[in-house]
Amino acid sequence: MTDTEHRLPERLLALPMYLMLALTREGYRHAMRSKVKIRIPQYAVLAVLDQLGPSSQRTIGESIGFDKSDVTKIVNGLESRGLVQRHEDPQDSRRHRVTLTEKGKRELESSDSELTDSMKKFLRGVSAQEYRQLHELLLKAIAVHDVRFRPGATESAGS
Repeated sequence: MTDTEHRLPERLLALPMYLMLALTREGYRHAMRSKVKIRIPQYAVLAVLDQLGPSSQRTIGESIGFDKSDVTKIVNGLESRGLVQRHEDPQDSRRHRVTLTEKGKRELESSDSELTDSMKKFLRGVSAQEYRQLHELLLKAIAVHDVRFRPGATESAGS
């Protein structure tokens, strides 16, 4: 194959959506090759539990925008590793509340630096300033569509 056969069509390179999709795909591949012990969906569940405390799977799903069945699978995996526990909800015996265990809290804390390091390696093509700009631009772009990403959204959600 020649270099021109490997080139993407200019119309694809002009579409930020295509570039975000390609970056996400490469990010997934990077994560699978990395030594990071926890994946973003698992990390998201642990982070919600750390911030909100014991929560229903429905609340977890709504907080991070995941489908209830996906949250169930993630919680099952985390529970099998001893990172979370499910307890019967004292107000409704048909529901369960998920709690972050001490082991889960330690895993979340160690994952903070592992994921940050992994992202910096993955995005090594941008400077530290560009990394911060990219982060700010991503938040700005998504905040138009989802209030959870707006500045101060976490403070007002907890009030």
